[in-house]
Amino acid sequence: METPLAEIAREYSGRLTVAWHDIDRYPDTHPRYGVTAIPTLHLFENGQITATRIGPATKANITDFLRSNGI
Repeated sequence: METPLAEIAREYSGRLTVAWHDIDRYPDTHPRYGVTAIPTLHLFENGQITATRIGPATKANITDFLRSNGI
């Protein structure tokens, strides 16, 4: 069974790049992006965060988040 983000990555291939970040393995990175809770989903455009969603999400929640942000 795929995770919701894996499904989104497959379905939005070519329109959206999905990347995961392991905060345990790379603890110095998440403070640079203002991550204070896990899970956090950031949308980036031209290297800038354009939208953020915090908390667990279903595929439908993520799809709604993307659509509400023009994706």
